[in-house]
Amino acid sequence: MKKKILLVDDEKNVTDILYKFLSRQGFKVFTAADAEGCLKIARQEVPDLIVLDVMMPGIDGADLAHNLQEDEKTKNIPIIFLTGAVSEEEVAKKGGQIGNRLFISKFSDINEQINKIKKVLGIST
Repeated sequence: MKKKILLVDDEKNVTDILYKFLSRQGFKVFTAADAEGCLKIARQEVPDLIVLDVMMPGIDGADLAHNLQEDEKTKNIPIIFLTGAVSEEEVAKKGGQIGNRLFISKFSDINEQINKIKKVLGIST
């Protein structure tokens, strides 16, 4: 069975690129542009992973992640934050984590992003 990934970002070009590359890798990919869309898809599809933008209009990524973790149906879905607020070097210095959260910089190479996603899903690269 294909692993399911939900991409959430208000920048369509970001989700389009990741969608294309992840689909080619054999993942079933869903996209959402906001918190409402994310919650709806997450509850319906219960993806294996959510890649979540940090800064979005309305409900930001941190609050959305909190809402997902409070929901019985979505609380166990791993989340990787995707951000343009920090560089790949800053993320790397912190071991890919800020606080107890995994982060991917939007500025990192697409193959590095895919490899981090696979690692969280337990897929060897």
